[in-house]
Amino acid sequence: MTLNIKFNKATAVARLPVRGFVLAASWLLLACEAGPPPFTEAQVLGGVEVPAETLNHGQKLFNRYCASCHGYDGGGKGPAARNLEARDFRAAHFLYKSTPGDELPTDGDLANTIKQGRVDKGMPAWGGLRDDDVRAVVSYIKTFSPRWREAQPSAPASTAP
Repeated sequence: MTLNIKFNKATAVARLPVRGFVLAASWLLLACEAGPPPFTEAQVLGGVEVPAETLNHGQKLFNRYCASCHGYDGGGKGPAARNLEARDFRAAHFLYKSTPGDELPTDGDLANTIKQGRVDKGMPAWGGLRDDDVRAVVSYIKTFSPRWREAQPSAPASTAP
């Protein structure tokens, strides 16, 4: 059995730019998906030890759902944030929280923001994420600022008179 394969040099040369583009696009997507290196050890964030597996899962979800606006470094300068005021997680200053002043928000505050979104700021709701996925993203967000390693979040502010 013989295969009769004809090589057409003109066709092969014409396909080089397309193949080069596909290769370059693949490398770019791989680099974007990769983000920072994975965690190898648990981290204490907000007074709670978070396993490396949880942080790596949170990073993967953050890269998929959040990095386009908040950036892979959490700085709020992602490519989709041109006309938005995306939060800079490195500063750890949050608007939507139950804690007073400049105190860190609770995990519930961050989870509510993720689930409900902030339409007024252009942030979509990610209510379709499972609770454990939201907790992983919350934990990963805390890795952007040293404030989470230095202090525990406050209890929610009292609403009693």
